[in-house]
Amino acid sequence: MTPAGPPLKRKPLLPSLKVPHFLLVGDPQKPEAAPLARQIQTLLLEHKATVSMDFSGSYEPIETKPDFVIVLGGDGAILAVSHRMGKRRVPVMGVNLGKVGFLASVSASRVADVLELVFEGKARTEDRAMMSFAVKRDGEVVVDSHVLNEIVVQRVAKKNLLTVDFVDEGRHVCTWDGDGVIVSTATGSTAYNLSAGGPILAPSLDALVIQPLAPHMLGMRSLVLRADRYFTLKVYQQSSLTSDGHLEGKLKAGDRIRIGPSRRRLELVVDPQNRFYARLRSKLHWGESPGPG
Repeated sequence: MTPAGPPLKRKPLLPSLKVPHFLLVGDPQKPEAAPLARQIQTLLLEHKATVSMDFSGSYEPIETKPDFVIVLGGDGAILAVSHRMGKRRVPVMGVNLGKVGFLASVSASRVADVLELVFEGKARTEDRAMMSFAVKRDGEVVVDSHVLNEIVVQRVAKKNLLTVDFVDEGRHVCTWDGDGVIVSTATGSTAYNLSAGGPILAPSLDALVIQPLAPHMLGMRSLVLRADRYFTLKVYQQSSLTSDGHLEGKLKAGDRIRIGPSRRRLELVVDPQNRFYARLRSKLHWGESPGPG
């Protein structure tokens, strides 16, 4: 029997040489967010931390320089924060006030316990990979961004099927007709990709999923790719492009989307009592045996 090794050392999430600055970002559409934020503020002040709040619902970059971000809302609020932080890597803890809570994995009743673990240096985190994409039109880059969940290319309503070329490292792989395509990270695999019939990936994987939307062919299925290389999608009709639920704009016939790795990561603080597979079981009833009757 192999003896157990020394316990893993966790990297401190808070600075040791200064008073930590916490930013509370609240979803203004959640009435319970503001009173919960005041409760969390009181708890943080007891730990001699400084606290600021943002309930603007903005999509603009965060101008302050927090050491730790607490998001009060659902997964969509965390996606917005991942965009707003830009290149800065700051621990993010999501308090679930939404329906699903794959990213916002801490319940309101567990906030105090998880924050105690943060201050004790014992908090559990998940390192989430992001994805970069750039839209090239007539030789110019018109969109250049990074996403945590997915990008979606979709046909315009009332238009014919959308034709998309998939080119991997300069080699044509296939062409499909349908409603569009989803390209998701491992984190995004449990979002739109899953609803469209795509596979679930463990969030620790650096992989991407290509999931066609209603392809007009029998042989087209999901494809899982390495996340450390680039590939391209070319659209042949006008279509729409969204990233993490945010509308980026309209694509024109001939536009090319170059997709690949991102240097940005999200350090997600999670409840050790609510890990990924536990969330799959509780949120999606994954792996449960069918009931009687």
